[in-house]
Amino acid sequence: MKVARFDYHVHESRSRDARESTIPLYIEVAESKGIEEICFTTHLITSGPDVNLGIRDHEIGGYINEILELNETTEVHLKPGLEVDYIRGDQSRVERVLDEYNWDFILGSVHLVGEWDVGSRKRSSGFFDGRPLVEATSEYYYLYIEAIETGYFDMMSHPDYWRRYLHKMHAEAAHWGDYSDTCIEAIDTLKSYDMGVEVNTSGRRHEHEVQYPIRDFMVAVHDAGIVKVNIGSDSHLPEHLGFWLPEAVEMLKGIGFKYITSFSGRKAIMNPIDSVVRTVKNG
Repeated sequence: MKVARFDYHVHESRSRDARESTIPLYIEVAESKGIEEICFTTHLITSGPDVNLGIRDHEIGGYINEILELNETTEVHLKPGLEVDYIRGDQSRVERVLDEYNWDFILGSVHLVGEWDVGSRKRSSGFFDGRPLVEATSEYYYLYIEAIETGYFDMMSHPDYWRRYLHKMHAEAAHWGDYSDTCIEAIDTLKSYDMGVEVNTSGRRHEHEVQYPIRDFMVAVHDAGIVKVNIGSDSHLPEHLGFWLPEAVEMLKGIGFKYITSFSGRKAIMNPIDSVVRTVKNG
């Protein structure tokens, strides 16, 4: 069985959409599968319709301490991180949380675009209604650029998450031509900020069965000269830990990427791509 050595997008119980998924349960699965490192990326959401899904301020110290304490009980390397929703105008809480605690990794996300939650089955349709798809994606990537330019994040997550429920409104899947010139600007902004981008394999579990982003996006990332990429399952259940990550690494290798990035103390570690996937007997 092939497994990736690490998973850098994992939600535990302080993400309220992963309420039953405790850190000890993830450790148990990681030990069974032979996964060496987990970076927990619990939601930090400052406002909007999903605000109640995020970690509370009073929980952050306990969250980090639990990870550090459990690190002493297992050979699996556990790292504290956050997935931070970028929401225009909500910088102060984010800045305080990032400054106050010692993090290994901060992942930036765009879910809310104006009043539209693109990750919501019920609330995403209005984002696309009454306009060409390329116009909607342009609006999304303008916000993505703003998120990058804050400088808060080490990586940007699932860069075409707007596809989550697109199939409910569009008979045909999105093609690279639907991504807009603003998407290219976003990739150029990633490059200028020396920031990387995540391949998020949760899309392989979703109804459209395609990872975030599509392969053409990562080809454009490679062509732009960006070398930092990382991989994450976006697990909200322990059994999803490590899901489709070996295949993601193989895709990235086929495009031409040489490294997969992990982090320690928010410093990038460039792992040679051939070192990231290994074969294990158990699992």
